[in-house]
Amino acid sequence: DLSTAPVVIRTERETELRNWIAAWCSQHARGRFVIPQEDELPDAKRPDLRWTCSTFPGAVPTELKIADNWTGPELFERLQGQLAGDYLRDQASSRGIYLLVWRGAKKKRWQLPDSLSVDFSTRVDFSTLVDALQSHGTHVAADHPGIEEIRVIGIDLTKRTRKTALAPPAEC
Repeated sequence: DLSTAPVVIRTERETELRNWIAAWCSQHARGRFVIPQEDELPDAKRPDLRWTCSTFPGAVPTELKIADNWTGPELFERLQGQLAGDYLRDQASSRGIYLLVWRGAKKKRWQLPDSLSVDFSTRVDFSTLVDALQSHGTHVAADHPGIEEIRVIGIDLTKRTRKTALAPPAEC
């Protein structure tokens, strides 16, 4: 009943969504972690979010993408190039998060990169895209000795809005 999905779903810019996610997570942190935004790394790279916690060493960089704004191959390239190639090169970080949010505004299907798709015309839904990105992230992590884990998190904002749209109007 208190879903913010209808408000968040209107956000088209990743910077605005990043601000909202960081604020929400910070409000619920209970002092366990902090999440600076675009915290600069030694090589001047700036991950969208970096989770830092006093109970374990190293920060966890997070790359945020609004899936509606990207093609399938671009999302795979950003996981490998930005998250693994740039942000996880930091000696203090061995785990990363690739946070993918689908607003449902532009795309309903994504094409997988040629290397992952048997049929060039194959298009997948958001859930399958997230699974394919997770599999790719696992392979990327295995190829880089300094990376222990890449976790892909997919947030489908359309699930909440579909229920709201289908529900009959409440009577007062």
